[in-house]
Amino acid sequence: MRFSLGSFAPVVVLALGSANTLPPRALVARTPTRTPASREWTIARDPFVDLWFHSLAVVGYDGYGPLGLYDTRYAERVRGAKGRTHLTTTLDRRASELRRSLAADSAFEVLHFLPLYFVGQDPLLVLSTLRSAVHETRPALRAGALASAASAIAAALPTPQERDVLVSLLDAVDDEWTTFYRAERASHELDTRRTVRVLQSAWDDRFAGALDGYLGAMGMTRGTILISPAVGPEGRIVHEAGGATIVAVSSDASAGENAAALRAVRELAFPLLDRLHAPLVASTSRVAASRARDAAAVRAGAIILDVTDASLAAEYRRLFLDAIGGRSFDSAYPISNEAATELRRLATSAAAGAASGRASYENK
Repeated sequence: MRFSLGSFAPVVVLALGSANTLPPRALVARTPTRTPASREWTIARDPFVDLWFHSLAVVGYDGYGPLGLYDTRYAERVRGAKGRTHLTTTLDRRASELRRSLAADSAFEVLHFLPLYFVGQDPLLVLSTLRSAVHETRPALRAGALASAASAIAAALPTPQERDVLVSLLDAVDDEWTTFYRAERASHELDTRRTVRVLQSAWDDRFAGALDGYLGAMGMTRGTILISPAVGPEGRIVHEAGGATIVAVSSDASAGENAAALRAVRELAFPLLDRLHAPLVASTSRVAASRARDAAAVRAGAIILDVTDASLAAEYRRLFLDAIGGRSFDSAYPISNEAATELRRLATSAAAGAASGRASYENK
């Protein structure tokens, strides 16, 4: 999925400065055992990221790419959990209305990335800060990462109609946290800790060394991989020019213990596409170009693993082929032969730590 905050992006990127100093209360993670700077990657969970993606999954607001932004099975499980206690939240009652409003305006695509700019912050504080920024007729770019990010989000939704919809969503998310999700999330704390430990070990043992050259060449020298149960096969990535990166992927482990880490590789492949000169698609429509880029990112992730760890590459292909079905991986995620050849050359160079070119800060 393609998205950019345009002229406000530099302001939002400032919020990522906290990515490596997140408050301990916000995350459940084990300190990585590897010490080289290029391998400073942490697997974690974040309450606001979980709450926000949970809410959009319940609303049913998705994208249009080959991979779903949210796990539909997750939304079904939530409905079942609420039904067993006869609970109906504001978000449930307004889901259809919110879904129609969000889908009718492409400006709301910013919401699919919104929580990555507030990692480590208390959910109620974020919602309150966003609400204050939205109510300003001319939002100022305030000092401080939290306020600056909130102002940038508000500026990306400038019309009264857009702001009314966002305020309605914020109010519903606020109610969702206090009446259902805070307790629901806390009830799975022990399982969450175990999952994070397993994934951190898998990343340290299998992925960190294999991807070391590539990540260093791409300028992604440190970061946090957030796993969230509401996220679908399509993840999110925000990359700061200084090297800090935040990735959000599905925590679903039904495809194997490495599934979340393999999904992260796909997100980490987006900066490689920024160095690609070969065209991905003949059409110039926004939707077609975005779909082609999403498919190309899947292919790029496989190519990166081809030149670093062949067994992980095979596992990656099975994971993403199963995600949408098809007779073969290449037919499921088509790109031109010219693009595939160039991606392989770029990936080989990057894996050797010899890539050069401009940096990218998010998947666009």
